[in-house]
Amino acid sequence: MVIRVRIGGLEVARSPEVLETLLGSCVAIMLYDKGKKIGGMAHSVLPEAKNEKVTDPGKYVNTAIPALITKLAVNGARTNKLIAKLAGGANMFKTSKNSINVGEKNVETAKRLLKQYNIPLVGEDTGGNRSRIVRFYLKTGDVEVRKGGETIII
Repeated sequence: MVIRVRIGGLEVARSPEVLETLLGSCVAIMLYDKGKKIGGMAHSVLPEAKNEKVTDPGKYVNTAIPALITKLAVNGARTNKLIAKLAGGANMFKTSKNSINVGEKNVETAKRLLKQYNIPLVGEDTGGNRSRIVRFYLKTGDVEVRKGGETIII
């Protein structure tokens, strides 16, 4: 069954489920325990929440990663065995040189936090200027990324 992860959402499931989302400048953060075949995906819109009272932790990179780790642990994943993959973070709109590229900032924040939590980043398809459809196969840990006419596996 395909579980769609909504914008700002966060989902955790186990094999044989598939987690799917559509991205632009947002970033999909995927954490996976290969041995238990349990994984989670957050569809993060912005790098950081302005305050600690967040009702939708998947919306922000800095709240999505700890929330994913907690939810995965509650569902039986071993937090010391987690690996990570990232997709998205495109620069969807032409901006001036002085403006902030939200997609790039989302990816930078995710990488910094993954390093902080000692979760190895083992695959990514980030940046560019095209939207992506992302499917995370919990049976194998493979992530299929479709952008334009191209499909890659990370």
